[in-house]
Amino acid sequence: MSATATVDLSAIRHNIEVLSAHVAPAAVCAVVKADGYGHGAVPVAEAALAAGAKWLAVATAVEAVELAAAGIDAAVPILLLSEPSRAELERHWLDLPEGLRVTIAGPAGLASLDRFAARRSAPVHAHLKIDTGMHRAGVAPPDALALAQAIAATSSVELEGAWTHFAVADTPDDRFTEIQTRRFDAVRAELETVGVGPRLVHLCNSAGAIAHPAARRDLVRIGIAMYGVAPSVSLEDRVDLLPALRLTAPVTALRTVGEGESVSYGRRWFAHKATRVATVALGYADGIRRGSAAAGVEVLVRGRRAPILGTVTMDQLMIVVDDHVDVGDEVVLIGTDGGEEITANEVGDRLDTIGYEVLTAIGPRVRRVHIG
Repeated sequence: MSATATVDLSAIRHNIEVLSAHVAPAAVCAVVKADGYGHGAVPVAEAALAAGAKWLAVATAVEAVELAAAGIDAAVPILLLSEPSRAELERHWLDLPEGLRVTIAGPAGLASLDRFAARRSAPVHAHLKIDTGMHRAGVAPPDALALAQAIAATSSVELEGAWTHFAVADTPDDRFTEIQTRRFDAVRAELETVGVGPRLVHLCNSAGAIAHPAARRDLVRIGIAMYGVAPSVSLEDRVDLLPALRLTAPVTALRTVGEGESVSYGRRWFAHKATRVATVALGYADGIRRGSAAAGVEVLVRGRRAPILGTVTMDQLMIVVDDHVDVGDEVVLIGTDGGEEITANEVGDRLDTIGYEVLTAIGPRVRRVHIG
């Protein structure tokens, strides 16, 4: 037995169907970057498209190439969310899918894309990213018009879309999302006034799509919600989502640790009485945070919660169990067991992070099994 992430593709399809109905008439772009948030990019992409998603999105050229190599329909638009470097384009240009849409965030990005786009018989579709306050990537609003006009002046690049990214859409009461929307709309109006307005605009991530209907526009980029995880605790009851991933690992050893004895590196946990301890085949090399015990992270075994104890090691972790647990028993780190459930958001909250990080941290040694 080994650590396994079981991904239910029927849950992916359900979530896409529910979200499509929620955001209609906006189209859904399924974000499958980071290997589908740890769920497997290709099977997730196929399930999302089958359920009605119209677009896919990835973070890097390599991820786009992987989708194309796996046989994703060439007619499906694939949005490259990050502006590719010249070196990235040089390395992967010949393998990029015909349906690729490339983000442009500045003049250098346009220059690089124009150089390679000229080799194609048809113009490459570009999406202009506008920095409305996230301040991570994108052209500043005062510079957006000049960049849009520069795109329009090329013969090999066509301005198809414009977009931005929300910083706090997962906090519905924060007015900054409205500020970002107004900044974007002002830029869009300026582009349209001079005849370089894009055909498609998109502002919403999962949180924006769920909680900010006025910002949905032509397309919404659905990432974490597609995997059945609410973008924040405050949005958990807004849409009927089904978690798609269940992370499990077997008990590999059992021992009774005597009173006063310690467990694991650093001797950070001591038994106050004779304690039954199980070793589980999963560690920080697989994405389980080394300090999980100190943060109060729990697991499920035989339908009951059990605390992680001591320091999580590279390949294994230890938990407190009772006498009913046997070697080979399944330990659930994310998912349900009996009437109990541990969610990615719960683990993230204990670790002072978010469910996104918990899911994408699941390492490549963990076997992925797709069902449904």
